[in-house]
Parts: sequence; structure tokens; C-alpha cells
Amino acid sequence: MVKYQFVQTQSGLLRFLDEIENATWIAYDTEFISEGRYVADLCLVQVATEYGYYLLDPLKIRDLSSFWERLCQEDTTSIAHSCRSELEFCYRAIGKFPSRVFDVQLAAAFVGFEYPLNFKSLTQQTINVQIDKSETRTDWSRRPLLTSQLEYALNDVCYLKQIADYLTTRLEEQERIPWFLEETRLFCESLLSSFDQEHWRRILGSKKYSRDELAIIRELWTWRHEKALAKNIAPARIFRDDMILEVAKHKTADPQRIAVIRGIKGTADSYLVRELCESIERALKLPEAKKPKMKTHDSYPQYSLATQLMNVLIGQYCKEYGVSARLATTVADIRQAIAFYAGTLPSSEHCKLFDGWRGELLGTYIEDFLSGKYAMKFSDKLEDHPLTFFKNK
Repeated sequence: MVKYQFVQTQSGLLRFLDEIENATWIAYDTEFISEGRYVADLCLVQVATEYGYYLLDPLKIRDLSSFWERLCQEDTTSIAHSCRSELEFCYRAIGKFPSRVFDVQLAAAFVGFEYPLNFKSLTQQTINVQIDKSETRTDWSRRPLLTSQLEYALNDVCYLKQIADYLTTRLEEQERIPWFLEETRLFCESLLSSFDQEHWRRILGSKKYSRDELAIIRELWTWRHEKALAKNIAPARIFRDDMILEVAKHKTADPQRIAVIRGIKGTADSYLVRELCESIERALKLPEAKKPKMKTHDSYPQYSLATQLMNVLIGQYCKEYGVSARLATTVADIRQAIAFYAGTLPSSEHCKLFDGWRGELLGTYIEDFLSGKYAMKFSDKLEDHPLTFFKNK
């Protein structure tokens, strides 16, 4: 096993940062606990650089802001596998992302590997190294951590640079670095925008409610959000989504009427009912201009059969060109592309299969298929994909 430093103090963190001051790349991973929590508890950070291997203990150091700042320096490439959670930790700590992100799972999708591909499989398929994943159910919040647990955690960063170098070579050979960089940018932009979205609108079924009811839903969601965040527990343990909708239907701040709603655990003078009524009252007092607007979505033909055929076609095409079809497109994307070609896609909808690297890969192919330039036949062999598409002569 490689030698490593276990950093457990603020002063130790400063020494670690001094040691990696000139690092050009930082490979990193995290261990955390998210079950039953509103925000995941960060329990361990694994780091590899050209200067060595390190484990950072957030439960003892507490403030890792200086590490996240170091990760975000413009001259440093951050390397990770499926880095969404890591980027979220970074953003919550310092309000920004690393400027040079290399996600090996994403890079692999552009050079013939499945997407998403777990780290164990990716390590074996790229650099032919078998790693141990026996500690996947470890409680990383318990202290002290065993030596075997620490060594297991290091496995997740020891090979990241080697994998990144392998994938970079493949990307360069296939001239797909620009595609990878574009998709990395889009991923980071999407993740960043998720922090600013109106998350209360994600409550299933809320789209059909009136503006008054939406105002109540928003206030109740905000009330629940603040309580769940303060206690770091799952929001449903405070108040379920379906109860938010049910309360909103009544459009009243009368505690007597709220208390008798089925599922409300409290009397009219209980703390819960009082807080609910305060939120409802705030919503009902809003001027019309400040109430949420009802969102309408223009509909368009579903093109079911064409979508199914195109899905098969694109799957085979992406496989042929060594790009993961699951990364390139979804069924909804294909449906939009067909509607866009047919001129029935509403102007409010964005068709991404004709933009950027997806447009380069698939745009002309989709147009040719829909314009009748491809034919289909059933293969005479027993294959996983017996349908064959070929261009008409």
C-alpha cells in the first residue's frame, strides 16, 4: 500500500496545502453519508497529487475552505470520478467550482465506454487494475477509522491520474477533446443553475394549482426547507409533499380548519399548526404581482413510432462511433428532435440534438433518416439488434 498522510488538524491542513502549493493536478474523492439527511455529511476527503497521497478528516478539521480554494486555482486540473457530489461540497463551501474539471467517467463516455460506468469497472477496463470495493457500506462518520478503511478509501484516488492520462490520449486520438470540454462545461452550468432553481416547483402535481395555491406551496416549502436544513434531516420528516399540496387546496389560515385536515398531527393551538398558518397567511397577503405564475407547457405530437425507431437508430450509430448513447441523448431529446424537424416544436422548447457536439455527431444523421435517406431491414442473424439501418443508394 502507498504511503499517505492523514491530516486531522487545521495546522496540518495548512502544512498539506504548503506541500501541494505547486501541484498541477489534484485527484480527489469524498466519502459522505446522505441517508436521512437534507445535506450530505462530508466524512473524508481523499487526495492524490504529484507530491503524494493524503486523507483529510472534515470531522476534525471542520473548515476545509482553504482546500476547496486550492482546488479551484486556474492552473490546477481537478480529477475525479462522477464528480457531482464533490462539486456540490466545493460550491457549498466557497460558492464556486474548479475551473479545470476532468471527470473520468464523463471522458470515458466519449471513447467507447458505457455511461455511467462505476469506478471499479472503469479502472479495470482502462488500466487493467482490480480495486477492492468491499467497504461500500462503511459508516464513514465513525471514529477512529480502521487502517483497512483508510487504505480502501485511498484506492479511489490512487489511479485517477493514470486513468485520466489514458483517456486524454484516447480523446486526442479521436479528436474529441472539444466535445469532452463542451459537455463538462454544460454539466457544470447545469449543476450551478440547480442551486438557484425554484426547488419548490419540483413538488409532484403542483403544476395544476392556482396562483394563490402556488403561493401557499412556496411558503410552506420554504418553511420546511429552513427547518430541515437547520436539523439536517430529510424534509419529509418535517412535512410531506402531499400534505403541502393538501393544505394549499384549502387556501385558509384558520387553525381550526387546518387542524382537521387528515394527516395533520396537532391541534389548532399546536406548534405545528401555528407555524403552518403563519406561512399560509404570508402567502395569502402577497400582492398579485408577487405570487408565483402558473407554468404552462406547450404540447406537441409525441411521434411514438418514429421516436422508437430513431432511438434504436441512434443507439447503433453511437455504438459505431464509440460515444455512449446514454450520454448523447434521451427519448425526450429524440422526440424533441423529430418535432423540431417537423416544425411542431414550440419556440419555448430547446432541441439540443442539433446543437454543439451532439449536433456534430447526430444532426445530419437525424435529418437524413427523417427525410427518407435511410432504409431498414431485418438481419438474418440472431443478434442483439436484428434491425439494420443503411443509407439508400
